[in-house]
Amino acid sequence: MSQPAEEQQEHRKQKKDWKQERRKRRAIWAVVLTALALLAVPVLAWLYMQRSMETITEIKKPDILSIKAGDMQDIEQLELGTIDVSGDQKTKDVVFCVYSAEARKSYYLQLAHTTNIGFTYSIYKTSSPTQDGDITYLGKQYKKGESLPGDYLNLATDGKHATNAYHNNTYGEYKNVQQAAEPLYWKSNVQETLPKKKDASGEFYVNYYILHISWDETVQNNKETDMIYLMAG
Repeated sequence: MSQPAEEQQEHRKQKKDWKQERRKRRAIWAVVLTALALLAVPVLAWLYMQRSMETITEIKKPDILSIKAGDMQDIEQLELGTIDVSGDQKTKDVVFCVYSAEARKSYYLQLAHTTNIGFTYSIYKTSSPTQDGDITYLGKQYKKGESLPGDYLNLATDGKHATNAYHNNTYGEYKNVQQAAEPLYWKSNVQETLPKKKDASGEFYVNYYILHISWDETVQNNKETDMIYLMAG
């Protein structure tokens, strides 16, 4: 075989190898980009849900209302990741408050959560911290009052999961959503009103509530997680 022919054959081989390497790199990048997309979409979807929640319930959240944990403590204290479901006690009570610098402001309470774990959520009224309460939270005692009436807006007939009634409001056009990741939306039936008098600090008008979480023996300690949102507006 002549040298030019050998050079042409070698050139074709190198060109073929280069094309194969290029296709391989494209395939690798496609896998990486797909993985990133799968991670990003749920995060963006939950951010979208948080922004659109007032629209879903046709309520505009006013800037003058805020939520804190327990006796006006930082909202970070509402962390629920330490719940141990393996013990004999199958309930946990978490105290939170709605407050404002203005008196007599009215609002609805709203709750949104996914259904991976199988928790049941209820909201009860309570008063400011007392010395003879039946619930202790963050070092203070509270008395559990009456249950706050309300309804789920998109509860399926199985009584556990959400319908797709608000899917587009939550996830937009994204369709690859597991059933338990479709959030349930709950809204109180009647408006709550902040008191006429300020709390003990003399700064804010405050209403206190208890988020009552319960479960049965079917709920086990595992790596499942749920997203929970509380809003007042």
